[in-house]
Amino acid sequence: MDSPFLYGKTVAEENFTNRTADISRLTRNLKNHINTILISPRRWGKSSLVKKAASQLQSRNTKIIQLDLLGIRNEQEFYKLLAAETIKATSNKLTEWIQTGKEFLKHITPKISVGTDPVNDFEINFDWKELEKHYKEILNLPQKIAEKKKLHLIICIDEFQNCGSFTEPHLFQKRLRTEWQHHQHVTYCLYGSRQHMMAELFEKQSMPFYKFGDVVYLPKIDRADWILFIRKQFTATKKTISEALANIIAAMVDDHSYYVQQLSYLVWTATTKTATKEIINAAVENLLAQNALLYTRDTEELTNNQHNFLKAVASGIHKGLSSKEVVHEYRLGTSANVLKIKKALLQKELIDDSAGNISFLDPVYQLWFQKFILQKEISID
Repeated sequence: MDSPFLYGKTVAEENFTNRTADISRLTRNLKNHINTILISPRRWGKSSLVKKAASQLQSRNTKIIQLDLLGIRNEQEFYKLLAAETIKATSNKLTEWIQTGKEFLKHITPKISVGTDPVNDFEINFDWKELEKHYKEILNLPQKIAEKKKLHLIICIDEFQNCGSFTEPHLFQKRLRTEWQHHQHVTYCLYGSRQHMMAELFEKQSMPFYKFGDVVYLPKIDRADWILFIRKQFTATKKTISEALANIIAAMVDDHSYYVQQLSYLVWTATTKTATKEIINAAVENLLAQNALLYTRDTEELTNNQHNFLKAVASGIHKGLSSKEVVHEYRLGTSANVLKIKKALLQKELIDDSAGNISFLDPVYQLWFQKFILQKEISID
């Protein structure tokens, strides 16, 4: 039978868990032309949330354009992607795509190529010298098309923080902000998996995208919702799990969306009829084994001070890490050095700092660290 738990991909309706308030806020913002920035740790379900909201907003007069900057390495590739996806989303046929490109790009000569699969093999190229001189035509292409065709375009850009690695990133971001802030028929939803970088892009006053829109820090899904979801999915496949054990699954991975789904899947596959503590313990061991190579590498790359800092956090110290007692016990050097360690670990995205409360960003890494570095028993009784 098909698995009732999904991870590693955007989830469909039957696998979507709550997020009622978040969906309401996002759809309301985008419908009312409010640019929205989603910030959260990786694998918390941002992409699934955007996909859910987009499906509710897509209509005859509202078109969704989804871009992923994961493989985009420079400004030229970004312009090509934006132009191609905008043209495809706003025109119905191949002949219209070509006509649209020629009609709305006056100073740039687009070179359009189409493969055997027009939808996936449609590509648009530009001469870089022309493009560099007239980049504004690409940035304003969505607005011009939307205005002419009386559409509302919603452009959702995943892994937006990757533009920070472009040549002259500050200049590029300034170019985007300068043009996009005037768009009346286009709304932007920007999100990414690097929480620290996203926060810096949109909350630092010196950055071009400061105050660009509503910045939403995506919260975790409530424990009660996870318990209901896990039990419902077991029941739907003629298996059972108690409320207490469903609670343990969510608690073990600190309600992290990706890992709740993954650990639930491992428990579900090992369950014939009824889940047990023994099955959950074995599933946790399986989960740690699957991630062991990654966690070993991350740990080996730590400096001694960073390693000791994580030992303190894994031991349950989440505040007061720069106190004399903690600095002495965990050999962190000086109180001033603790700030440098914390900054480095934040940049590595190994820890999270929520109002001074320090925690592992990856809850399964914390379990691995406790078991193999601190030699702590993590199984449930």
